[in-house]
Order: sequence, then structure tokens, then C-alpha cells
Amino acid sequence: MKKWILISAALIIIIIAFLVLKPKISNNYYQKGQIYTDSVKYDVAAKYYSKALNFNKKNINALLSRANAYYQLEQESDALVDFNKLLELDTENFEGYFGRSLLFIRQDDLKNALSDLNRALELNKENPDVFYFLAYVKSNLNEYDLALEYLNEAIQLDSVYAEAYHQRGIVKANLGDLEGSVEDFNKALELDKDNLDAYQRRVKYRIDKDDYKGAIADYDAIIKLDANNQNAYYQRGYFKLQIQDFEGALADFNKAIEINPRDAKSYKKRGNAKAALLKYDDALSDYDKAIELNSSDHEPYYRKGLVYMHKPDHQKAIINFNLAVKYKNDYFESYYLRGVAKAMQQKYEASISDFNQTLKYNKNYSDAYLGRAVSLGILEKHTEAITDYDKYIEKVKSNGNAYLNRGVSYINISNYEKGCSDFNMALELGVSKAKEMLNMYCKSNNK
Repeated sequence: MKKWILISAALIIIIIAFLVLKPKISNNYYQKGQIYTDSVKYDVAAKYYSKALNFNKKNINALLSRANAYYQLEQESDALVDFNKLLELDTENFEGYFGRSLLFIRQDDLKNALSDLNRALELNKENPDVFYFLAYVKSNLNEYDLALEYLNEAIQLDSVYAEAYHQRGIVKANLGDLEGSVEDFNKALELDKDNLDAYQRRVKYRIDKDDYKGAIADYDAIIKLDANNQNAYYQRGYFKLQIQDFEGALADFNKAIEINPRDAKSYKKRGNAKAALLKYDDALSDYDKAIELNSSDHEPYYRKGLVYMHKPDHQKAIINFNLAVKYKNDYFESYYLRGVAKAMQQKYEASISDFNQTLKYNKNYSDAYLGRAVSLGILEKHTEAITDYDKYIEKVKSNGNAYLNRGVSYINISNYEKGCSDFNMALELGVSKAKEMLNMYCKSNNK
């Protein structure tokens, strides 16, 4: 009997010792988990946190850390279970509410995310991350004024919070404050030069302001961060075209095509760069490739037409302008140039028809009035021609040849006073032929 008493006592001592040691064992596993968390080995860390919880189901630190590890591993349902257990055990746990809010944000459950963030804010009003994510949620709910207030708070608490400046730049842009938006993107990039999205957003502002050199500089930075960003090479090439850096544009389009050999728009724009460098046959090859990749795009046909106008081969130009308007019925530029090509072929009635089409789709296209006026004048329809010259000169007052031609039409309807006035204006604008016309028709008015 005494022996059994001794055994029972020993067992009790062992059980008590085990119960005393359990929290220590749990904490040891928790500490090992922390080591793997610091090494970003969340899968291994989660296993140690699980062992810690086997020994102590109320180990708050292990529960929180495992929830965060599951979050990083994108095991969202497991993370949610742990966050819920944690907050049942500790209803005042700031990190629990904040962590669960991030999980809800990832799941696009903005209502529950907002509830948790508000609870986290009640527990800690000095944490800039809470204000940042409150702003993020409000932005996604299109409540930009509130989002701005939260971001101001975040920056007030942490003046070097790069992500907060970035997000505030987005919010200000949505509120129409483009100047303020760029200031924030500038600050975000000052604090974090690797913020690719900030460059991409700032470049939109530069484009709106026609700051093409600034846009190119931003694309330089984007390409430095992402050397295989095909769209960045394309966009930088596009803006180099705008500042007439045709060689630079050509190099960028070459790179864009190297990355994506089936990008029709890069062939199209490379064709533009080659045409500007007078490499007409090479340009035509690029336009043909663009058409091969997207046969219904009107622009390559138009561009081919332009090249043939320069070669010059007016019949091939007309064929391509025909295709351009086939795929874009209101393409007034193509109607205009087709009209010019027809006029060059001495098909004046047909050219007038195209100039009419141009003005049907764009009544303010000044060159169409001039083109139609020239064709009408050649057909000796001088009164109609004068009406078109008037409309053109009303918009473009510096074209001496327009005054000269209108003067000829006035002379042809025997209005010498107005004809001679136009010849004088043409001469003032540097048209030497106007002197001959003055000598021939306006000797008394000759200057």
C-alpha cells in the first residue's frame, strides 16, 4: 500500500512539473517560430507556432504570429480562424484587429475591414499605419475627402511615410488637385526612388501639361527599375517623337519590338520615326507589319499614304487613303490628303468632293478650305473660291500664298481693288511673285 502511495505522489509531482513547464515549452517553440519569421520562412514558422499552441492554446503571441504567418502564406481561412480566436481571448488586442483588417482588405471585404480599423484606432490613435489603411479603404469606397483627412493624419505622425505620400497623391488626383498630387508623388519618390507606381502616375500629369521631356525622364526611371517594361519603351519612344528625337525614338521602338515582336502599335510608331528620318522604304515595311498584325487599324494605311505622297506616288497614296477611310469613316485627315493627291493628278472635281468630306467631319479644318479654294480657282469658280479663301485667311493670316491666290480670283471677277490689296499683303508676307502680279494688274497701286 505504501508503495502505491509513493507512485501516486510521484505521478502527481510529474504532472505538476509538466503543467509548470508547458508555458515554457510553448514559449520556446514560439521563439523558434520568431526566428523563422525573421528569415521570411513563414511555412516553417507556422509549424513552430502550432507546436507552441499545442502546449498552450492561450498563447496570445503564438496565435497572433501564426495568424500573420498564414496571412503571408495566403492561407486566408486559417489566418481568419486564428485572428478570431485571438480576439475572443483578448478583446483589446490592437494588433489582432489591425491584422484582421488587412486580411479583410485582401478579401475585398471593406465593410469588415473598416470596422476592425476603427476598433484598432480606438485602441491606438498614434499608429500611422491605421490612418493609412483607413484612407486606403475610404479611397476604394470613393470617399476621397475622408481619405485625405486620414492620410494627413498618417503623415502628421510620420513625416517620412513614403506610401502615405503616394496614396495621398492618388487621392488628390481623384479630387482634381493635380498640382498637389504631383507634389506628393515627388515626395514619395524622394523617400523611395524605387516606387514604380509613383513614376507611372506622375507621368500622366506631365503628359497633361505637355511636359514631354519630363515624361521621358520618368520613363527613364521606370525602365531603370523594370528593364523589360515593353510599354515603357513604347511610351518613351512616343514622347521622343513629340520632341523630334527621331533616332532616340527609333531605338526605343526597336527595344519595344524586341520584347514583344507582335505589338502592332510599336511597328506603327517605328514607321513614323523612320519616315521622319526619310527612310521611306523601311517605314513602309513597318507599316505593312503593323497591318499584318492588325488589318483593321486605319492609321498605318494613312501613314503609308503620307509616305507615298512624299515619294511621290499619288496613286498609291490614294489607294492607302481609301483603306484608311474604309476602316475609319470620319477620318477627315485622310479625306483631305486624298483630295490633295487627286488635285496633284489634276482631278479637281474629285478633289473638291474629298475636301467636302473633310469639312463634313471637321468644319474647322482650315487646310481643307484652302485646298478646295485652289481647286475651285483652277476650275474658274472664282466666287466660290474667294468664299473659301476668306474662311481660310480668317483662321490663318500669315499665309502669303493664300492672299496671292485670292487676289488672282478677285482679278478674274474684275475686282481689281481687292485683288491688288491681296497682292500687296502677299508681298508684305514675302511672296515675291506678288510683285509681278502688282506690276501686271495694279501699277497705280504698286509699292
